[in-house]
Amino acid sequence: MIKTITAATLALALTACSNTDALDANISSLTNKVDTLSSQVANLESQQQTIANDAAAAKKAAQRAATDAKEANQRIDNVVASYKK
Repeated sequence: MIKTITAATLALALTACSNTDALDANISSLTNKVDTLSSQVANLESQQQTIANDAAAAKKAAQRAATDAKEANQRIDNVVASYKK
């Protein structure tokens, strides 16, 4: 019984040692994939921030244009009102 347990333990130890190279390769591959994904996330975050800044600038410009249009309409109304008097 002890010989069987010893043989099984030895077999498991040898099997575990032979799999470390494959595990190291898998870990290396996964590390590379995580690094790639991290880089892609950083790029997407940068793009999103740029888009958010552009959207804020566009909103500000639209508000400014609306205000300018309102003021122009008021000036036109004033000119029209002065002709009616």
